[in-house]
Amino acid sequence: MVALRSRRLEGLFGVLLDAVSHAQIAALKMNAVSESYDLEFKGELYGGNDKAKRDLAGDVAALANTAGGVLLLGVAEDDQARATELPGVALSDAEVLRIRNIVADQVHPLPTFDVKQIEDPDKPGHGILMIAVPRSPSAPHGVLVNEGLRYPRRNGASIIYLTEAEVAAAYQDRFARRQSRHDELLRYERDLIGRLDVSDQTYVVVTLVPDLSGDFTLDTKALRAFQQETRDKDLLVIPRGAYVRHVTVGSRRLLAHGGSEPAMAKWIACELHQSGAGTFAALAANRTDLAQPGQVDENTTVSRIEDEDLVLDIWSGLRLLARHARDRAAAGGTATVRVTIVPVNTDLPAELRHPRGHANFGGSLGTHQVTESPQATSVFDIDDLAEDGPGLIAAASILAAGLIQHFGYPETLQITTDGVIRTKYWSSQRYGPGVQQWATQANVDMTDDTVD
Repeated sequence: MVALRSRRLEGLFGVLLDAVSHAQIAALKMNAVSESYDLEFKGELYGGNDKAKRDLAGDVAALANTAGGVLLLGVAEDDQARATELPGVALSDAEVLRIRNIVADQVHPLPTFDVKQIEDPDKPGHGILMIAVPRSPSAPHGVLVNEGLRYPRRNGASIIYLTEAEVAAAYQDRFARRQSRHDELLRYERDLIGRLDVSDQTYVVVTLVPDLSGDFTLDTKALRAFQQETRDKDLLVIPRGAYVRHVTVGSRRLLAHGGSEPAMAKWIACELHQSGAGTFAALAANRTDLAQPGQVDENTTVSRIEDEDLVLDIWSGLRLLARHARDRAAAGGTATVRVTIVPVNTDLPAELRHPRGHANFGGSLGTHQVTESPQATSVFDIDDLAEDGPGLIAAASILAAGLIQHFGYPETLQITTDGVIRTKYWSSQRYGPGVQQWATQANVDMTDDTVD
């Protein structure tokens, strides 16, 4: 279910929204709870005529345009909008699909929402349909009415429609939110880079900012739990010996890294913010081991970045940051993600290589070195990144390609944008067995196909 968080509704039900039971909904009747800006009751399913479909679309859009909330189908109300009866509705996957299709057809842009079937334990196949709608970062959402769009929002327990001036202001707010997320990406990335020891190491840095912020309590209990999760652990999806040594807190954030000095991060690092945002860095090249005399000047070293390491670093960073956003900070919906490689400059260019081939000496990829930090940015669903599966692989492939293309090479070899793993592009001794084991556990397809 979508990660809808509402302290008011959670207090009303006594549990997180994705754990609400039929008994907890029945308590709304006992307590004569009234509809509000984030809670709506419907005694029956939405009908099949045009007006009923518009009502469904309008109810979902209004919640997305305001503060988010839930629609409870199967809860009847009195003339004061208080829950009075639980007649319930017939539950079926077909009805859930119908609701999804109606909203997709009539609400633009499509907001994030989910539908949960909550069965009455005394009436199998019967119960409550909960439609959960988070507040949307893409607001305003319009509802199709007579080939035009109208923009609803909640006003207490009722719905009003935005005026033309209010619609214009809502679009300005949307664009301002996007700029704010971009600014946060750069700031959080810069904060972590400023703590990295780049004297002889080059890093892949992944930064994630949820489109709708979350929150968690940063206290001693949270720090201890974070220490247990990370200290002396390898944070990469496929371990390669990058262990966390120092775990502490900063201003509104948890900090972890693998260096020997508390203040200077090395090998692997992350900063996880209370908002659900976060930044992750992992070694892409140890220049002490891999650097060779450069082509620009004989005294210039080059970061020799292997494609498998780059892909693994992005893959690992996405999963770690998304799980922080979803599971610790309860941020839901989509997130903006940026990846880059640092340090890269005219005095320290980078080249892309692979370790595979004759005698495992490998070779170069792409057509040229880069002399500015390459970067790629995209937007993904947080749930897709947090779960081991094709969605995570597809996202890692998209972002990795965004970096790889800066070197003059067209695509990611190890994984595809369809969420498939290409086994022939993982070194058999270093990563191959671990990748295949992970793919089997995550039900991710593997292929022996090669890129022509």
